[in-house]
Amino acid sequence: MERAVIVTGAAGWLGGAIARAFGKAGDKVMLSDINTAPLGELAAAVNKGPGQALTCGADTRNYDEVKALVEETIKRWQRVDVMACVAGAGLTRLSGRQHKLLIECTDEEWDLVVDSNLKGTFHSIKAVAEPMMRQKDGHIIIMGSGTGSRGNKRRSAYASAKAGVYGLMKCAALELGGHNIRVNVVNPGRNLRPGEAIETEIVEQNILKRTNDPAEVAAFYVHLSGMHNVSGQIFNLDSRILF
Repeated sequence: MERAVIVTGAAGWLGGAIARAFGKAGDKVMLSDINTAPLGELAAAVNKGPGQALTCGADTRNYDEVKALVEETIKRWQRVDVMACVAGAGLTRLSGRQHKLLIECTDEEWDLVVDSNLKGTFHSIKAVAEPMMRQKDGHIIIMGSGTGSRGNKRRSAYASAKAGVYGLMKCAALELGGHNIRVNVVNPGRNLRPGEAIETEIVEQNILKRTNDPAEVAAFYVHLSGMHNVSGQIFNLDSRILF
């Protein structure tokens, strides 16, 4: 069955890979991001294959925008089967500023990171929960991070937000499970952006001595989305021992 899938953060390198994977599986994909410029090209790529893609900009920090995103998806395709919550990042990607020690982090920087990762995920779950409850079916897959489990220097806001995502996921899974809605987190491991230098420290920590493959992470998203008896779990797609 062709499914209706929302991918937030679709303009990012992981979000884009996940969107393309759902399109390759023949699904209908609503591409969303606060940065809408790359979405047209991504939609065109998806539409060359068996899937179908549309675009709808949204800042997940704003609940009304996320609600409108869900409503547009339902208007187009009458349902939402999968919500892939990929939107979120650390301070450097969000603002261009260098990551900071906890004692250097301003309230504004803290709020930017926490709102982008934790509040945005809360809004995405809240907006899609009611239509999925009416359907009595759905899968919400949230992008996590190993930093939320092990912490990291200069990542206090990001680690706190991703740790919060774990608790949010577990609560949502408990509350929505009776409606046949699955909620899970995927930790993608360290995936390099195109042209990004390999970090020696990350490779050394990795049992297989390499970074992850975004295509493999994307394939796992599609695989997990089709599972009907798994919820409330954290899937660690990494070869570092994090916890």
